[in-house]
Parts: sequence; structure tokens; C-alpha cells
Amino acid sequence: MVRISGQRLCAVAAATLIVATACNDPQSPRLSADLFPQPHPLAVTVTTTGYDIDPDGYTVWVDESQSQPVGANGVVTFAVPAGPHEVALYGVDANCTVSGYNPRWVLDLDTMAGATTFSVSCESRGDLFVSTNTTGVDLDADGYTVTIDGSASQPVATNGNVTFTWVASGSHTVALSGVAGNCTVSGANPQTVTVQSGATASAPFSVSCAPTGSGSGSLAVTTTTTGSNLDTDGYTLTIDGSISQPIATNGSVTYTGPAGNHPVALSGVAANCAVSGANPRTVTVPAGGTGTTIFSVTCSAQLPPAEVIGQGQIGMGAATPPDLVQTFDFEVRADLTGRFSATDYNDIHASGNPASITTDPVADPATSITAYRNSSSACNDPSRGVEFDAVGREDTGTLVSYTVQACDNGPAGSGMDFWSIFIPSEGYGRSGRVTSGDIVKK
Repeated sequence: MVRISGQRLCAVAAATLIVATACNDPQSPRLSADLFPQPHPLAVTVTTTGYDIDPDGYTVWVDESQSQPVGANGVVTFAVPAGPHEVALYGVDANCTVSGYNPRWVLDLDTMAGATTFSVSCESRGDLFVSTNTTGVDLDADGYTVTIDGSASQPVATNGNVTFTWVASGSHTVALSGVAGNCTVSGANPQTVTVQSGATASAPFSVSCAPTGSGSGSLAVTTTTTGSNLDTDGYTLTIDGSISQPIATNGSVTYTGPAGNHPVALSGVAANCAVSGANPRTVTVPAGGTGTTIFSVTCSAQLPPAEVIGQGQIGMGAATPPDLVQTFDFEVRADLTGRFSATDYNDIHASGNPASITTDPVADPATSITAYRNSSSACNDPSRGVEFDAVGREDTGTLVSYTVQACDNGPAGSGMDFWSIFIPSEGYGRSGRVTSGDIVKK
């Protein structure tokens, strides 16, 4: 009789071992390593079927003390004492499911080898990017709700986007709800979208809103710009998301239209200038009256240095060992200031911790950004990319030089951005599209 998690396990192996027939017999022998001190084989088989099968396989752990890598379809054998053993399969991608218990208990007796089989089934997966573009007057202030296949939902702003990750490949319905009564969705709602393996499908929704009140009024917009190196060509003013016109750096325009709440945005602001307050903002136009707003802009004497900012991961699934996932977090500028960190959850050290590298000259002066290039051949459009060289400290304490390539190919969650790191002294490199997060080149 062996206790497992507070429960009794009675085992009778009639062909090879005679055990007292009554589990409560105080004379019953215990199936333990003390009776059978010699190690015995414990075979673990893994079979994987389906799509998008993890090419680097999994890791099998026995009793949380022994581990071996195993292929997606493979067998590993452990030498263990007789008795019950806990066997677990790790590194299973999020698009795959293990049948049965994981971890599970396997009984290994002295005259028979222990064995168990993990059956894994995988589905083809991709991402779904949903965007909303809302124009008109009296926009829905609390946004909408996006729902896939009538089950999974996320809130989305009136002019915003959300990404559903790890969506099964195939046809899906995407619905936009919570639309105010004065607003209308153009086109089909719900719409049907096909998700392909490893790719990002898009589902754009266009919404137009009519004024809820009656009458008309005027909207007066003024810009005041102070500082140095003012933007000589002025700005662009956009009202209701669809009506645009130029406005001087210090000027004003008046728009006549229906009474109600109008979204107003100022764009075309130079990099060395900043707009105070909300942008875009909502301005109320009263019937027969005038709604006003002032955009205050301040410009600095010098243009800020070119910069690239990134946070996210490459690889699909959760960032947990030993998944094939690398995460990054950086803010690096052309004046060679900034910080960088990355972690590889597929590179596990003897300590059990994933490998990592950090560059932060403020906290660790031995680390540094050594070069910055404002384009990259790794990008389809090199002008959308940045490369930088740096010296970083690994989690082992070792200082190494490395190169990072980053491509700002699309908005957050689009799955279009690209990131890579290469450490020449170690022959180490990882690269791929950004499956979660965003890279922004400024």
C-alpha cells in the first residue's frame, strides 16, 4: 500500500507478485524502493498528431528530479526504483492538447517495466486582428464589443483595435456589438473571416454616427505654438474623423455643422513638438451656438534623437520554460542611450532559469549601446527598421557583444513586426515575427 497525494493505492500484480488481498491487512508488504532497490526501466512514449506540431518536441520529467528531451513522436527511458512515479510532459505548445492526466502516476514493479504513453493532438492556429474606424457626430463614448464565433469577446474603442491570438485555422464569424442607436455599421455584421496557420487575418469595421440632437452650430478651433524650431508647414485638423483641412501653427478655422459631440484631432505635428491635453478630443457644438477648443503646441530647440521602442515576444504560446519563446523589452536611441533586455525560455540553465541578457548603462556601467543604424536590411522596407550593437550582461554574469534588428512593419498586435538578436561569440541567434507586443520606430 502506497500513499499518493493523501490517497491509498492498492495494486495487485497477480502474474508476477502476490500481495496481501486485503488493503487494510497490517501485514501487507509495501511496494517501495526499500523492497526493490535495483533500478528498473520506465519507458515514456509520446505520439503527436494534427497540425503545427512543435518541431523541437517536449521535455519529460519523472518525480520532478529527472528529465529528458523527447521528440514530438519519440520514446525515452528512465532508470527508476520500483514503485509509483509521477511523470509529466512539459513544453507543449498552446495549440496542442495532452489526452488524459498530465502529470500522471505510473507503477513500476520489480519484474515488469513501467510504461506510459502521452497522446498529443495539435490544431493549426493563427491570429485575428479586428479594427474599428468610426466617423460622424456623437460617437459612442464607451466603444464596442467584438465577439468571435459567439463566444470569445473583447472590448474595443470607437477608433481602435484588438487582437485575438491562437485562433483555430478556418472560417470564423466576427461580430461588433454595443453600437449606439445613432451609429450604423457599414457592410456585413457579423462578417466571416478565414484564419490561416501562422498568419494574422484582419476584420475591419467601419461605423458612421449621426447627430442625436437637432439644429446646427459652429466649431471654432485655434492653434497656439510656442518654443523654437516651429513647424513651418503647419498642421492638419480632422473633424468627425472624415473632414480634414490645414491649419497654421498659430491660426484658427471654423467649421459649421450639426449640433452634437464632434471628435477633433490635430496631426502633422513635428517630432520636436508636443500637443498639450487630449488629442484627439471631443468638442460639443450647441444648436445655434459655437463650440470652441484650443490646441496648445510647444516645440523644443533641438529635434529628439531617433529612437526605437519594443516590448513583446517571438514564438507562439506562453513565456514559460521550456517553450520556444523569446521575450524582449527595449528603448534605444541614436545618441547611444537607452536600455535592453531579452529572455530565451527555450534555453534553460542548470539552475532551472531561462537564459537572459540585459543592457542598462545607468544600473550597470559595464554595459552599453555601442552603435545605432537607422535602417535595416532585415525589413522588407529598410526605412522601417533599426539595427543597434550593444554590450550586455548575461544572467551568468558574462559580458557579451550582440546585435539587434527590429522592424516596425505594422500596428500593435498586427503580427507584422520583426525582431532578431545575434551573439557572435556564442554563435547564438533568434529571430522571428512579433507574435505579441509591438515595435515602434520614431
